[in-house]
Amino acid sequence: GIAVFCLDKEGRLFWSLKVAVERAMNKMGEGHGIAYLQVFNDQKILLGNIGELPDDLRDRNLNYQEMMKEKKRILSRKFDGREGKILDIAAPFILENPYMPNKKIAGLVRIGLDRGSMDQIIAENRRNIFIFMLLVVGIALLSMWLLYHDQNRHLAGIIDMERRLEKAERLSSLGQLAAGVAHEIRNPLNAISMATQRLKRDYVPPDEAKAQEFKNLSTVIRDEIRRLNAIIEEFLSFSKSRRLELSNFSVTEVLQKIVSLIAEEAKSKGITLETKWRLSPAVIPMDMNKLQQAFLNFIKNAMESITGQGTITIAVDKENKNYLLVSITDTGCGMTAEEIEKIFSPEYTTKEKGLGLGIPLATEIVRGHGGDVRVISRRGAGTTFEIILPLEKISD
Repeated sequence: GIAVFCLDKEGRLFWSLKVAVERAMNKMGEGHGIAYLQVFNDQKILLGNIGELPDDLRDRNLNYQEMMKEKKRILSRKFDGREGKILDIAAPFILENPYMPNKKIAGLVRIGLDRGSMDQIIAENRRNIFIFMLLVVGIALLSMWLLYHDQNRHLAGIIDMERRLEKAERLSSLGQLAAGVAHEIRNPLNAISMATQRLKRDYVPPDEAKAQEFKNLSTVIRDEIRRLNAIIEEFLSFSKSRRLELSNFSVTEVLQKIVSLIAEEAKSKGITLETKWRLSPAVIPMDMNKLQQAFLNFIKNAMESITGQGTITIAVDKENKNYLLVSITDTGCGMTAEEIEKIFSPEYTTKEKGLGLGIPLATEIVRGHGGDVRVISRRGAGTTFEIILPLEKISD
């Protein structure tokens, strides 16, 4: 059969609005998190409905008339009931009509959103914010630590430079003092030495017992004069350690010469000398006499550190493409970290005789050649002096 409906203007508007609302609600209802959805027209007639409105919300007044008059545009309430946690929202809506220039409120929408999913989103957002804040704080702390570490590194460099400068000033003062005092002392010592020789030759007592005692005392005086002369020579060498006359010489030949000179002394002390020329002839620019003195000082220091039998190994190798490495390793008593720090200081010595200028003098000579000295040592495990020298002359 055929059904015919006759609608006036208001009826046609009502049904067209109802159909449009229902279609829109069906699409909205497909989304998650919607507990219910109600749409009313301006006469408070229900145009569409999805879900069930909780009983506790049915009796609550939404002030429809006031909301329709735009006195209160949006109303929201939190509701906890058997159905769960719901956010109840009510708001008027306006339909655009090209034939009606004045906008008019067409009705009211009431929607219930599941707060469980919203709370989950809020919790996730809070967690993300917390993680982000932790990340920001972590980056800030890391930046502060890096800045602190960098400043400490620069500060350590400044302190090291100040220490080197202070040491250089002390060495310079000591060199100037040595140059001035040594010459003043040498002449009286020579006079005393010659007088002692004459006394020993021309004024020996006739009594045999007294003569022997006289000779012993004369020998002691001569020995002490020689020791004072050696100290003066050490001072003079120290004051001239940086005045270099460079020429090309072979490092291995210089070291071999030193080994030949001290071989008998080492043998008498039960010390074995070993050489390892991994790089030969190893020709570099050097002041041969001064560098020979420096090598000799390091080797003598190694001999003095050995009690009884032991071994000293002298090796020549390439540090890198620009530098040569000479290592002098002994099986002596070794040193502590504190002693390693002190051995380069002119005022430090562990010897009963001498001034302890041997290692500082040798180090100054090596540094005057543009090189450096490293020390590897452990108490009871021996010591290695690593002397690094440039293969080519370093310009000033």
